[in-house]
Amino acid sequence: MDVTSLGLDLPEGPLNAAYKALNIIFVVTRRHGAALKAMERLFRASPHTSSHQGFALLGESGAGKTSTLAEFEAWLRNQLGLGADAPSPLPRIEVTGAMRPKELMAAVLKACGDPVSSSGTLSQLMDRFTLVAPHVTNIYGLAFDEVHHAFVGKSGDDKLQMAFALKSIVSAFPKPIIALGPLALEKYLDAGDGTKMRFERREFLEDMRLDLADDLHDLRAVLKAMDKILPSEPGWSLDSADMLKRLYLAGEASFGRIVSLVRRACHQGLESCAVRVGSEHYSAAWREVAPRGKRSDKHDPFKLDLATVTTLAAQLCTKLREAP
Repeated sequence: MDVTSLGLDLPEGPLNAAYKALNIIFVVTRRHGAALKAMERLFRASPHTSSHQGFALLGESGAGKTSTLAEFEAWLRNQLGLGADAPSPLPRIEVTGAMRPKELMAAVLKACGDPVSSSGTLSQLMDRFTLVAPHVTNIYGLAFDEVHHAFVGKSGDDKLQMAFALKSIVSAFPKPIIALGPLALEKYLDAGDGTKMRFERREFLEDMRLDLADDLHDLRAVLKAMDKILPSEPGWSLDSADMLKRLYLAGEASFGRIVSLVRRACHQGLESCAVRVGSEHYSAAWREVAPRGKRSDKHDPFKLDLATVTTLAAQLCTKLREAP
């Protein structure tokens, strides 16, 4: 039984389509463009590469890792002439905190189309993958999402086993393997025996520094694209300098937080059956994540007068510029 039959789907309303569109919109910024180009180079060279082909895409939540991977998979489908209904040429395996090396190997074998992917010991599964991997023709690479879960909260021995499993997979698989995770994943890859070398190619979707002109230009491009989707009340258009200041302050100069805030504001409007999104929806979205001691009008970037917002935003910008 799906969620719609249980009454758990989004309410119908004027903002329903806008909310769904905001959650799938993807605007290629400089950082996303660099990551896409790096993956294109990796896959173009793959048929002629004999060494390991690990690649890490690192960034915090909201940085656009999953969206970048989806954009790249769409490019790969187009290059291969595959329709939207065809099986993915780049299967994605989600790594969970409960996953152990055997479960990881079983998931990899299943993604490769192995009919008996879960039977046997870890050693037997690894041996089987070593035999199967060179002959896989139905996929062109593998993607591992949330790879940090392979290490976080695990004992020293468990970390070593997961690192060994990842190393073994990259070594045996003659095609690209993309690992997605937060910036903290880098320290686990560097600490693992052999994983540093196997994932030496990396791209970083670091949070934008909105005190920098190029990053601010990228944010404006994203907000402009979102503004075309989102019906706004007069004076609350995303494509305005005043709104940019309020979002800059509310999102603490974080690109990911700002984009998430706009999506939550749209959801607030949708839940209240609003036709357009305005100040009350942005305030409600901000209060959902604001520190407990600041959930009041005197701290609300969408309730404060514009002069105060401008001053506070300038102070935040100066603080960022002075940070090491």
